[in-house]
Amino acid sequence: MLTWVDLLALLSLSLALALGVRVGLPFLGAGLGVVLYLLLAAAGMTGWGWALGLGLLLGVLFKTLPLPPLSPLWERALGGLGGGVVGLFLALVLWTGFPFEVLPGAGVRYPSLRLPTPVYEGVGQSPFARAAFRWAWETPWARRALGLERRP
Repeated sequence: MLTWVDLLALLSLSLALALGVRVGLPFLGAGLGVVLYLLLAAAGMTGWGWALGLGLLLGVLFKTLPLPPLSPLWERALGGLGGGVVGLFLALVLWTGFPFEVLPGAGVRYPSLRLPTPVYEGVGQSPFARAAFRWAWETPWARRALGLERRP
């Protein structure tokens, strides 16, 4: 059963996708910013400043550069692709962004027991949050991109 955490993540995914279709090509720039941020994370350069800067820079470039005119269908399709990438990243951030505990013996408890009960139950009962966190924790570049290495 979906929890409030899943609903927030899926809402952010659907809103980013809809905004991408509505805005068009500039949102493809924001999606490329997410992809570039993930590539930078694989190289070791991470942080919210990189992500925000890349997304805004590419969005502005796609809005101001004289690009060849596209048909409305292609414009919406490419914007939707960028919105889908941004939305997937936002959903992943929501599913993995709650506190966790590093246990002795290299184990990890997600979510942390120190969370308030409604939050702990919402994250703990989510069918996606633990799987997304496990994947992000076991993937070095995703761990760096999501800031899981810097948090206690």
